[in-house]
Amino acid sequence: MLAMKTVMRSDIFKRELVVVNDPIRFNKEDLVEKKINYNYKGIRGVITDIMLDGVHLVARDLIIENEFYSIEVEHDFSFIKLHIEMEGDNEYCPENTSDRGIYIPQGHYNLFYLPKIKGILNYRTKRRKTLEITFTASYLEQLFYPNLKTTIPLLAEAIATHTSYAMWDTSKSISPKLNVLIEDILQCSYSGAIKKAFLESKVVEILSYLFTIINEEENTKVSVELSACDYVKILEVENILKTQFKEKHTLASIASQVGLNNFKIKKYFKMVFNATVFNYLTQVRMEYAKQMILEKDLPISVVSEELGYKNPHHFTVAFKKTFGYLPSKLKK
Repeated sequence: MLAMKTVMRSDIFKRELVVVNDPIRFNKEDLVEKKINYNYKGIRGVITDIMLDGVHLVARDLIIENEFYSIEVEHDFSFIKLHIEMEGDNEYCPENTSDRGIYIPQGHYNLFYLPKIKGILNYRTKRRKTLEITFTASYLEQLFYPNLKTTIPLLAEAIATHTSYAMWDTSKSISPKLNVLIEDILQCSYSGAIKKAFLESKVVEILSYLFTIINEEENTKVSVELSACDYVKILEVENILKTQFKEKHTLASIASQVGLNNFKIKKYFKMVFNATVFNYLTQVRMEYAKQMILEKDLPISVVSEELGYKNPHHFTVAFKKTFGYLPSKLKK
């Protein structure tokens, strides 16, 4: 069988050469899963490796002794990858400066195609929690047959011409909706054929979500590009929604915190996150509610009150609208 080979060298490996081989097509009729409890040369944590038909998932939850470290990396194959950084960040700097580099900060993601890899991976945090989903070109072609060229034309062209491509020049922040799909994958408790079917469906759901976003962005492009300064302020808005989600917010109160007017916040937030400010806030609150009900077994009425809902029925309606089922289902 043909194999893909990745060669890595780094101080965290004590400069030893690390070679990783994987099947090139991921053609697996059955789910193949490996869970590795890693504790070697200053690296501790768990790596979960799952092979599906045309799809390879790798979830990492690691702590590294070095806060700043680099890895020299070289692949002898092209690949299409969705890379999600829940914690930590990832920067790829190609040896050939004319090739595309990729930077994914904490809480962000990007989907990209690279025909070859030879360069440096830079990391700046000790904790790394990531999900990487790699696809074969044939998987995407079959999934969207016969319309890959019209569904995502720039990616299709990059694959055909062996040209590097990133879905976004600036990596996208993980939305609450995408976070739900990520957690569905990471927390999946099924096994065997049921787990395989479940994971495959979630991968398709993620791709459908991402491709819808990029197509909507292409169809609604405005003549004025979002400035770097305004983009940073929109990320500040997102941070407020994620860290102060129990508080009562208005556009005016948010605007006063970030120094951007109401109109720009409404317009640019929708551009960046494909959601209104208050829909995004509701999604953040519902994800928190789900976590509290599942992990702490809190009564629904308590969670509802904690999130500022005076009427538990209104909370239940918002929860069902977000997840498609009632919060009481989590209690069964």
